[in-house]
Amino acid sequence: MFAKNLYTMRYSLKEFCAQNKYKIIFCVVFCLVGLLTGILTAIKIFGIDEEEIFESFNLTYQLDDLENFSANFFGRLLSYELVLIILAIFSLHPSLYVFGWCLLAYRTFLIAVNCTMILLWFSFNGVIKALLILLPCQLLMLAVMIAFFCYVSHQMKNCKYLKRSRLKSILYPFVIASLLLTIINLLETTLLFIFRSNVILVI
Repeated sequence: MFAKNLYTMRYSLKEFCAQNKYKIIFCVVFCLVGLLTGILTAIKIFGIDEEEIFESFNLTYQLDDLENFSANFFGRLLSYELVLIILAIFSLHPSLYVFGWCLLAYRTFLIAVNCTMILLWFSFNGVIKALLILLPCQLLMLAVMIAFFCYVSHQMKNCKYLKRSRLKSILYPFVIASLLLTIINLLETTLLFIFRSNVILVI
């Protein structure tokens, strides 16, 4: 039974990738541009004592802010739910896809800026938090968003030909994506809370 389910899942994944190959490629290319731009931007603004620049990228001044459980969990929850809603809107028509790719690129840009600045700003503590916790979790979130956008845009195209309800085609993947993102968010927030600065220093 397990082998059969695994085979079915692998087949479904291969079919999904085959059906959305070009969309996935465009998403990845846009995200790579956002990643590189974010890293270069963070290096450029590091050391500039301009509070407005730091606030515009929502950069953390203190590790306590980064380790605040409730504020970060609910802040990220609101952020990715909003992104999913906007991506769902951009998936309605092929002419809007480019805006979805740009949104994913901007999300990647912010991840790169924040992780790079945490590395530069907090040195050893920054390495643990940025490279071992934040970056892997955020990239997983990004992968879920890319899969959601590609899947829903494919469903919208099918709805046009099969005349199915668009709302039903969006609602189910939206719930699944939200659930996956919430699990990753909970994992990230918990790890940041567990590996607090005072705990790291004691270790």
